[in-house]
Amino acid sequence: SSLISMFLVALAGTTAAQEVHVVARGRDGLVKVPMTFTNAGPAPMACKSAIAHWYSLDLGIAAEGAKVSVDPWSDPKSGEIFLLNDKEDRMPIQSLWCGLEGRSWETRAEIVLSRRAGDTPAAENLVCTQAENRMTCKAI
Repeated sequence: SSLISMFLVALAGTTAAQEVHVVARGRDGLVKVPMTFTNAGPAPMACKSAIAHWYSLDLGIAAEGAKVSVDPWSDPKSGEIFLLNDKEDRMPIQSLWCGLEGRSWETRAEIVLSRRAGDTPAAENLVCTQAENRMTCKAI
């Protein structure tokens, strides 16, 4: 009986090890949600996105008066929001922020993304300013 149990556990382990994670690709079923961040502060601003706990993606750097533009994609069914790479892999956005260049995380203004199933977020234009060694970003 214990030999059969060990065999079943071993068999289940090999089955799980052989599973392949399929990366969702393409824009089918997604809606583009353009976002623009205008730097109204005197110092250069960097915008980034966390794609995974250990990985952040540079979205762009803007000098005073310049803009960073990004085109996230929303899945209206699930509420998930993605960035697409050059192969159109869907990279789920965990967080998005803008901060002072070179210290964007420490000085960040977190951008709250609407993530509700059945709802598509609207395009956003935000103005980011420097306030007491931090960035703040507000919709215009």
